[in-house]
Amino acid sequence: MNEEPRAERTSVTKKQKAVLIVLGMVAVCLIISSVLVFWVLPGVLRARFKLAYAEQICAYSAEYDLEPSLVAGVIYTESGFNERAVSRVGARGLMQIMPETGREIADALHEPFDEERLFDPDVSIRFGCYYLREQLDRFDQNVAVTLAAYNAGPHRAALWLSEYGLDSRGRIAYIPFGETSRYVDKVLQAEENYAALYRTELAPKTEE
Repeated sequence: MNEEPRAERTSVTKKQKAVLIVLGMVAVCLIISSVLVFWVLPGVLRARFKLAYAEQICAYSAEYDLEPSLVAGVIYTESGFNERAVSRVGARGLMQIMPETGREIADALHEPFDEERLFDPDVSIRFGCYYLREQLDRFDQNVAVTLAAYNAGPHRAALWLSEYGLDSRGRIAYIPFGETSRYVDKVLQAEENYAALYRTELAPKTEE
């Protein structure tokens, strides 16, 4: 008379053990995922999105009222933080300033100009921040349009903006240059990564 209930209890116990094993495996997976997300992944991303010249980035970002993470994203995309970088069209330095643009900025800042100065990290970041601020003011503080101007030139960006307008994301609805379209996406993604990975190093300076 007792064998059937005992069999049922045994079956229930086995099911409970199976559930506990599954729950235990889920818990282990969650712990491993947490370790990867909070400890391993940031280290991997920091290795990919390296940071240098944080002091200059923060100082000149503050001077020109820019987000340091945006400046870092531009440098990452433009040169990969290689201060001796030269593009196929002749742009130079960390922020890939064209010599003609560099001369215009130097004139505006009442400074002497030599093309070799564009390889100086301090000069490159300062000139790049000046140019970003100039374009932001020109394009109504729109970061995406400013980045298109930084890559393809303000006259092209203005023309595209006039012809195609803005999409729902606040970006130029159509950019004929694939390189420029990809550039805008890459910088904006890099900006997000630098803001998340270097909150302390790239904290905006505040006036005391």
